[in-house]
Amino acid sequence: MKKILSLFIVLLSLIQGFSQSNHKLEQQGDLSMQNGLYSYAVHYYTFILFKIQDEQKAMYYAYDVTTNYKKPEKVNDEGAIKPPENPTTKEIRIIHKLAEAYLKANDYANAEIWFEAANNNPKDDFPYARYFYGLTLMKNYKYDEAIKQFEQFKKENDNPENKFYKLADAKIINCEFAKNKEHINKDLFITNLDSVVNIGSTSFGLQFFSDEYMIFSAAKPDSGILYKNAELKEYLLDLYLVKINDQGEFISSEKFPWSINTADHHEGSASISPDGNILFYTSANPLNINETIIYRTKKLNGQWLQPQPLGQDVNAPGFMSKNPYITRDGKKLYFSSNRPGGEGGMDIWVVDINEDGFTSNIQNLGTFVNTPDDEVTPFFHEYSNALYFSSKGHIGFGGYDIFESKINPNTEWFGNAVNIGAPANSSRDDNYYILDEKGQVGYLTSDREVCAECDTVYNLQKFCNKLYQIKRPEVNFLLKGYVYDEETGEVIANAKIDFKDVSFKWEHFSIQTDENGYYEQELIPEVELFLKASLKDYFADQAIISNMGETESKVYQQDFYLRKIPKGEMVIEGIEYDFDKATLRPKSKEILDNVVKFLELNDNISIEIRSHTDFRGSDSYNLSLSQRRAQSVVNYLIANGISKDRLIAKGYGETEPAEVPDKDGNMVTLTPEYIRALPSKEEVEHAHQRNRRTAFKVLNQ
Repeated sequence: MKKILSLFIVLLSLIQGFSQSNHKLEQQGDLSMQNGLYSYAVHYYTFILFKIQDEQKAMYYAYDVTTNYKKPEKVNDEGAIKPPENPTTKEIRIIHKLAEAYLKANDYANAEIWFEAANNNPKDDFPYARYFYGLTLMKNYKYDEAIKQFEQFKKENDNPENKFYKLADAKIINCEFAKNKEHINKDLFITNLDSVVNIGSTSFGLQFFSDEYMIFSAAKPDSGILYKNAELKEYLLDLYLVKINDQGEFISSEKFPWSINTADHHEGSASISPDGNILFYTSANPLNINETIIYRTKKLNGQWLQPQPLGQDVNAPGFMSKNPYITRDGKKLYFSSNRPGGEGGMDIWVVDINEDGFTSNIQNLGTFVNTPDDEVTPFFHEYSNALYFSSKGHIGFGGYDIFESKINPNTEWFGNAVNIGAPANSSRDDNYYILDEKGQVGYLTSDREVCAECDTVYNLQKFCNKLYQIKRPEVNFLLKGYVYDEETGEVIANAKIDFKDVSFKWEHFSIQTDENGYYEQELIPEVELFLKASLKDYFADQAIISNMGETESKVYQQDFYLRKIPKGEMVIEGIEYDFDKATLRPKSKEILDNVVKFLELNDNISIEIRSHTDFRGSDSYNLSLSQRRAQSVVNYLIANGISKDRLIAKGYGETEPAEVPDKDGNMVTLTPEYIRALPSKEEVEHAHQRNRRTAFKVLNQ
């Protein structure tokens, strides 16, 4: 809202037909600067500068200035005014003030010219002119020249604790960032939207409203409202709806109901609840840029009720709150505020919100998002679980840049802010970034182009906010890989790959590897896939692939390794029972939980659970104990979801001693004779332990 030219203040602050001295006019210029009316300050300072020598009186009639004054020289064909040569002391003071007014009014071309003149004519009252000169060069994409000015400023002001010294350091980093071509996203296409939404002197804050409409704010003359002051209608911000067709094209715009748009305040940056019945928006006093309040209005029987300000947990008295955004689930309201308790300047905050639009539990988003400088215009994109916002404090191209902060799944809070790059970001102010559900089409607000409606008699090259569309190329996902024999490393042809979307957005299906063991499959967006590779006579392998939240094309590589099913039994290591019993110990149950998962993956096999004992004890007792133990394992597997038709319990007692490698690597059978011949008790006990085992054998597939 601070981007609006406030030339109507002429009518509010001057009475037609009076005359003023240069001193009085300078005071008026200074007052305009204090009130944020920078374009009007340009008028004052420029006029003073070219009549300062003869101290003429100036007569003001509304927008017209009538007097005989020195005609300014022009720097170029665009009409920029040339600073006076060999200026007097009085002129030097005005040169510095005019340079600052141009910068504050976002006229970066003229600001560069006048800050150059200011630095050629330094004045102790303006110690930071060189820093601001560097800033204007940066705004005009002259990064190398800006770096030189920032470095020179640091040499001239050798005080690392000084605020502007630190800012110069930060701006040098920003310039280097902006020069790096890696920060240009060549896949993004940005276009200035047409006059359906870019209406009047400014348009900004486009937001989703319904299937048929989007909402935005603009300053446009309109006879629909009876303004308290007829001149205000040129510059007051109101909310507008823009109708969209099935192709997403903007058809027509219309002013929002009058009960919300007022005749004496700005209305802007609106966001609507998921059910379409509660609207949040910012209201601002045009005569006080520091007075912004978030309002809520509800729809009842098709009519919008009288708006009410949100409570003090959002609108802290004496501080600014603006840019509300309600999430698509209707449970959170993000906004920006310079209220106490933040990191400094404007910060991004979030509050819980109930179905009636009442808020509670305010939280600052912390240092990954907020900085000591300003962060504004939050937008939460549910599809990618990411917050988009604009910041002056993070490293960027200059001015406000758009950043992304994704929620960390481990901390369930926002992670590092990442600059989304050019061309979405420029050296000017870029904000109000939003994306459609799939992240393919987005919109932003930027003052990167000169606003013709804002030019003045002194050729003030005002950069006004306009709306832009961003399009990404179509997002494609490809999964590819090979299936190998785990033991030999050879590729496996005709292996089956099963695709199962656990979110059930995609029908389950299967494909096969080719003769080279290779497969590939295009994926739809927003799926979490369980994959299984299988082939007869092999155990299956599995993987999980997810492209949830991905907004850029990606190729996934997933290989599988299949193990041949052995002819004999496979020992389940670590299964233990209570002494002389068939009761499974807790550690054994943990191991069997993995067997459950194995059998769930290999759901095409039936197995025999085989239990063995050592040779101590009678044959009949050992046979009975092993059968009970095998049945105990089968019972546990059945209790955990494995079909009993796939399981057979078989106790072998001491009848099948284990075959193991000896110290020389030769396979030996742990018969009673072999064990009795072992030289130590430790080796004997170890052999008995190897014989006391639980194993399984695949019976059929």
